[in-house]
Amino acid sequence: MENPDILLRPEFLVSVFAILAVTGLALYFTRHDRRKPESPSAPVPLADPGPTRARVEKKSAGKEPAGGKATTCSAEPGASTTPVFAEASALDGPKVTFADVAGLDEAVAELREVKEYLTDPGRFRRLGAELPRGILLCGNPGNGKTLLARALAGEADVPFYFTSAASFVEQYVGLGAARIRSLFDEAKQQESGAIVFIDELDAVGAKRSGSGHGEREFDHTLNQLLVELDGFAATSGVVILGATNRPELLDTALVRPGRFDRRIHIDVPDLAGRIAILRLYAERRPFSRQVDWADVATQTTGLSGAELANIVNEASLLAARRHRTKITADEVEEAVARVSGGARTSRVIDEDEKRLIAYHEAGHALLSLLLKNVKIPPRVSIVPRSAGSLKSPWSFGDDRNTLTKRELMARLIVLLGGRAAEVATFGEPSTRAEDDLDDAAKLARRMVERWAMTGRYELAGRDDDAVTRSRTESRSEPGVAKLLSQAEQIARSILQDNGARLAALAERLMHDETLSVAQMAEAAGLPDPAQERLAVPDGAGASVFDGVSTPVTQLHG
Repeated sequence: MENPDILLRPEFLVSVFAILAVTGLALYFTRHDRRKPESPSAPVPLADPGPTRARVEKKSAGKEPAGGKATTCSAEPGASTTPVFAEASALDGPKVTFADVAGLDEAVAELREVKEYLTDPGRFRRLGAELPRGILLCGNPGNGKTLLARALAGEADVPFYFTSAASFVEQYVGLGAARIRSLFDEAKQQESGAIVFIDELDAVGAKRSGSGHGEREFDHTLNQLLVELDGFAATSGVVILGATNRPELLDTALVRPGRFDRRIHIDVPDLAGRIAILRLYAERRPFSRQVDWADVATQTTGLSGAELANIVNEASLLAARRHRTKITADEVEEAVARVSGGARTSRVIDEDEKRLIAYHEAGHALLSLLLKNVKIPPRVSIVPRSAGSLKSPWSFGDDRNTLTKRELMARLIVLLGGRAAEVATFGEPSTRAEDDLDDAAKLARRMVERWAMTGRYELAGRDDDAVTRSRTESRSEPGVAKLLSQAEQIARSILQDNGARLAALAERLMHDETLSVAQMAEAAGLPDPAQERLAVPDGAGASVFDGVSTPVTQLHG
């Protein structure tokens, strides 16, 4: 029997000693880590900070943030050293008031009411008026939600607490709820009232699902926020501002009356709003008097306030690069092109491609000049732009919310005008029309499915159910294809009847590369396009969609 000898072999003994050594080291380091003090930057799991009261860390740079009293909170020793509030760097700089907000008149009017309550609460209390506990600012990014909060803080001159809801979300049990308690405890201690601004509210206020450990911690945090919102007295003078880009994601318990009582929608600015925003940002810079901000505003439909501010800044950068003493209309025009359509690329195009592009763009431009009910773009260009441009000049951003069937059909015709010009001139289409086809298909699908403009009422409306949506799309495809086909045939017929104008406009584009509206009309032999524009016939859903010969005759009749 040799088995007992195995226990005495050197290989076996070395293996045993190695296992014992690794186990011993593991136990040593485990105990060492437990005794090691926590790093100051590492968050400490908090079940409850208990009676510990948050303290206010006042800024000491000599310059107060907007509002004069913006604060951050941190726990006392023994609690978490992770700040309850972000440092609010966005508030650094000069004080912001409602005078610094343009294009948001309705939102400012609602927040001015809050400011008046905070500055003179007695006037409201005598009449039994209660301050809204929570105000939800909804809107796409870049339209001024944070700016409005800063302006309210600057006007009311009360302590202002700024944080992101994402800072409440942690993996440690109870930490998010503890941070919310600290935040609201500090706000409620302010005798003069306070403003608490929670940015990206959907990060903590989204609808609850109730699955998994992380989800349970998320639910605890949201529940604590709901409890704190209910804990405010009507006369406490504390206003909660929440901002979100996606209000549809918020939990219904969070947005019910008594918590977020008021909802302010902040949309992209309209024409008057864009003019006001552009002038506000431009008044501090040396712009030439030749710059027409009303004209610039008409070219920037659909852009946010942040994008409009970027236009002013881009124009300033261009002028500085060119060593100008004033910012001229040329810089503004190029800045608009950069922001709305991407910067110019350095790619060199050969003559054949340049010719194809010129005819493609001339097709769009000529149809926009000839057809009524179509917004003529301020310029047309064959200069290539970088990938990922924000929108095509033929995508027809509009300040109007209501459009007729005739107007929509005219837009379809113009969208497909570039492809129609290629086929009419060169006998075949190119890949240049990819974006046009995408925009046209989306518009045609809306006409069929949302607005019942082909008479198929059973397809109308919007349904978010995936199965129903798939069935609706399959049933609407024939109508969509018919709209696109007939719109392209109409476009091709008009361009063939105006072949000389198309060629003249394309040649001018090849030479000058960029043309204004007046230059387009001159090249096409239309000194006054408004007098010669053709109308898409009434009942576009019937006559235009049922045959091509009828609308073409009426268009030229």
